[in-house]
Amino acid sequence: MILKKIIILLSFVQVLNAQNSFPDWAKGLVWYQIFPERFANGDTTNDPAPDKIFPGESAPPNWKITPWTSSWFSQSQWEKNLGGKVRDHINKRRYGGDIQGIIDHLDYLKVLGIKGIYINPVFDAVSLHKYDGSTYHHMDINFGPDPSGDKLLIASETPDDPKTWKWTSADRLFLQLVQEVHKRGMKIIIDGVFNHVGTQFWAFRDLVKNQQNSRFKDWFQVLSFDNPATPQNEFDYKGWWNAKSLPQFNRTKDDLNPGPKQYIFNATKRWMDPNGNGSYSDGIDGWRLDVARDVPLGFWKDWNKLVKSINPKAIIVAELWELSPDFISATGPFDALMNYSFAFAVDKYFIADKKKISTSGFIDRLKEIMKTYPQKNQDVLQNLVDSHDTERLSSMIKNPDREYDREGNEGNPDYDPGKPDKKDYEMQKLIAAFQMTYKGAPMIYYGDEVGMWGADDPHDRNPMVWSNLKYDDEIINESSGFHKGFGIFKVEQNKDVLAFYKKIISVHNSNPALLDGDVKFIYSNDETAVFAFERSDKNERIICVFNTGRNIQDFVIKLNIKKFTWQNLLSGDKGTSVNDENSSAGLKINIPPGSVKIFKINSAE
Repeated sequence: MILKKIIILLSFVQVLNAQNSFPDWAKGLVWYQIFPERFANGDTTNDPAPDKIFPGESAPPNWKITPWTSSWFSQSQWEKNLGGKVRDHINKRRYGGDIQGIIDHLDYLKVLGIKGIYINPVFDAVSLHKYDGSTYHHMDINFGPDPSGDKLLIASETPDDPKTWKWTSADRLFLQLVQEVHKRGMKIIIDGVFNHVGTQFWAFRDLVKNQQNSRFKDWFQVLSFDNPATPQNEFDYKGWWNAKSLPQFNRTKDDLNPGPKQYIFNATKRWMDPNGNGSYSDGIDGWRLDVARDVPLGFWKDWNKLVKSINPKAIIVAELWELSPDFISATGPFDALMNYSFAFAVDKYFIADKKKISTSGFIDRLKEIMKTYPQKNQDVLQNLVDSHDTERLSSMIKNPDREYDREGNEGNPDYDPGKPDKKDYEMQKLIAAFQMTYKGAPMIYYGDEVGMWGADDPHDRNPMVWSNLKYDDEIINESSGFHKGFGIFKVEQNKDVLAFYKKIISVHNSNPALLDGDVKFIYSNDETAVFAFERSDKNERIICVFNTGRNIQDFVIKLNIKKFTWQNLLSGDKGTSVNDENSSAGLKINIPPGSVKIFKINSAE
């Protein structure tokens, strides 16, 4: 009997701990994804030098930072000297984005209505994307104010001994960023790339130098060591997806090797509780985890315990492109994921033209996502449509009827990389409205809100378009590598699109039912491509109606009350609906094609 009571008590404690360690603050939160090298150059004195970008090799003659406002498809002289298409050398470019640039534009994000920032990798690395980390315990030296000083400081440490770690100027500036984000009532999470590193990672460099005598030989998946008695180099190792530029950590089926695991744990503590005083107020609010399925599940479960022990309310978001109930569940290690299944559904319904799925099919896809995850997790799923790994949203719309994240580059002779037209932007606004009204946490990829366009990686990683800068026209011709979409296009913020994003985000943030209320589909019509759903909580009831068809539609949605008042949250129009007979009153809908109406309902009985 006593044993039974103990078991029940332990079960209760486990449930209570799970409830206390969930990031309720992230329910319905509006996220904004920042690719740091391309968001803003706030400090031109820290721009990277060739020796950082081309370690161990010769830099292209006359290489220099690419001007922020230059045409994306124009080539600097050093690129022209190398010959070839734009794509051949575009990843060697740097534009100088940094942490100060993010700090300088936090008020812009605040006014936009953003509540959370997700930043792509910020740890020191060679590449522009930073998924090839050289360390996990230091920010990129070119993201801070003193790259040369930081480099010397880092060299004085023993990297696997946290007691020797110092705070570089870039580290301190990042902590200032965290403080400034929190001061504005926002949250911040960063990318954790714990499956693999770059070839400049400190432990891997030691392995290359010392081979089987390296203290870190068990950290990586070594296939063979070099034999100094032979002229050739036999050293070989496993890289992520066979990419030798990305050495993969050693592991068992269930866990990472103890060496890198402990190092990752130490780095995790550093950024979540920087001053080590047991308070997480000065640290990041969570993590987005790269290629999460490639890392052993046992590691994630242990790492989850560490994260939640530091900050019980921290959010852990995984990059998982498929439905993943094994990772997002009552016993799973993650709170949320980048909800690509949401993006797939939006692409097949809102964006597709000849291959558009039915309205009922679209709703079924959304319901399948909801059925996959516990109810509390549904509210924190990051509902994105595009990211750094896909085309930009407006370019998806301009090029419909393809598989998501497929054939969105120069290899497709029919792909149009040109500037989207008014019709494309109207559809983007409709999609943004769906993101901001449906269940989950909507996420915007930087620049979408000002109408930026771009094909798939690397063309989706262009410099942010700011209103105070004058940009060169974008010139697209044969040298771009594309086969159509040629022309000269003006590059500037689309004020109409920006105004709509501000409006629809404000509607989202101002109505609690849109943050974490229940969702129920209350009308759909396959022939007219119109649907409506209700978001509700104990205090609020909101009806969202979308017409994705080609014609204006009139119909009535019956509500289970005899009399009610309504307000259109976009137009401000108000009215009263009443039925004097003993039946429900109806909400009369008149909706043009390609538009949305959002009604707040209040009972007047």
